[in-house]
Amino acid sequence: MTSEQLAEYLKVSPEWVFKNIYDLPFVRIGKSYRFPKGDVDEWLTRSQYCGLPPKFFGEQA
Repeated sequence: MTSEQLAEYLKVSPEWVFKNIYDLPFVRIGKSYRFPKGDVDEWLTRSQYCGLPPKFFGEQA
């Protein structure tokens, strides 16, 4: 998925994605970044125990 799609998927701004890009699983294709959904889902599962806000997991804060 693209950075815009990832931002929508995570319910964050595109700026947040670029600010935290090196913490996210990505593949570089030319000058663009792609975020494999399976890798993002795995990253979310691991990150759930690392203090990410509940909005990442569909919970209300």
